[in-house]
Amino acid sequence: MPSQPPLPPLLTPYASSLPPSSLTVLSSVLGATGNWLVLRFLYAALTTSSVSDAALGLSETSHGKKRKVVLVSFLRGWDFWRTEAKRLGLDLARLTDKQEFAFVDGLSELFSAPSTASTQAPIHQSSLRGAVPPRTVLPLRSQPGPVPARGPQPAPRPVAAAPNPPASKEIGPVKRLRLSGNGPAALDALEKDIAAVINGVRTPTPGDGQEDPEVLLVLDQPDLLLAATGPSKGIGATEMGDWVMGLQQYAHATVLTVSADSPLIHNASTFAHQPSTPLETEHAAFAIGTAHRAHMVMQLRNLETGAARDVSGVLRVSKGGAWGQNDSTEGDSHWEEKEVLYFVQRDGGVSVFGRGE
Repeated sequence: MPSQPPLPPLLTPYASSLPPSSLTVLSSVLGATGNWLVLRFLYAALTTSSVSDAALGLSETSHGKKRKVVLVSFLRGWDFWRTEAKRLGLDLARLTDKQEFAFVDGLSELFSAPSTASTQAPIHQSSLRGAVPPRTVLPLRSQPGPVPARGPQPAPRPVAAAPNPPASKEIGPVKRLRLSGNGPAALDALEKDIAAVINGVRTPTPGDGQEDPEVLLVLDQPDLLLAATGPSKGIGATEMGDWVMGLQQYAHATVLTVSADSPLIHNASTFAHQPSTPLETEHAAFAIGTAHRAHMVMQLRNLETGAARDVSGVLRVSKGGAWGQNDSTEGDSHWEEKEVLYFVQRDGGVSVFGRGE
């Protein structure tokens, strides 16, 4: 177990009080990834109790609803999130069975064609390798002794093939996304698939004690979808922005992670000496556009002075372009803009502290 608390006190106000219909953008760079920060949002949503809410000064109606999470990841698979969440004490497999958590796999089969018949795969692989078909009986062996057995040998008795082990219950991905077509139509199909998962999680289960739980939607690296398609397939920054807005209407709050590396953002500016590529232009437009529509922006970056043994990076929290547009924003916000340092330990624990502490 991590030596530090799963949710550092300095992060609690930011991860535990997301206003309704809000968008939170987590930007990261190559040397300062945001996996650990996404896990803290999962922890805050799945383990928040009335005690922690009272410590934040939230009202009774704020913690009266059960919170559930739908994680859509385009860059990391189920095994990664399950393993990392276990370090925080979150059993995502059990939470999936309880319909409190759902994982949507946007990586494994996003660009793969649907398989026609799974039974034909072994034959196809065997023909490619030129291998001999597998035996159905055991090979005949001589009797033990110094002299080999002679005379006619009895016909070999066929050995019944061992029955296939029962397929284990697939715990984890409740839906694997597959992109088909081009343009907004392809994004609309993905939106319907994700919306179906959100509605399935929102469906009350026995013991919920309420009709409409709050669902947190986490979109992990949807900019990968933009980079893999682009305007050549009718999917640009505008279409991706509309797609994210469409998904927001199904969830109580949305958290989106996006890359903000300098080659992707600053090279697309008008002041760059080199002409920007379509990828840089569309990515910059998408990242900056989501920040303008966000309620809160959390930026991760490397230390300006280089790597350090006891500091992993810098976390800056600032108000997004949509701050104050929601009537409930100022009433439900219990955080302030600040810049802190963080250190990710080997055991999964994270410490967050101010400069000089």
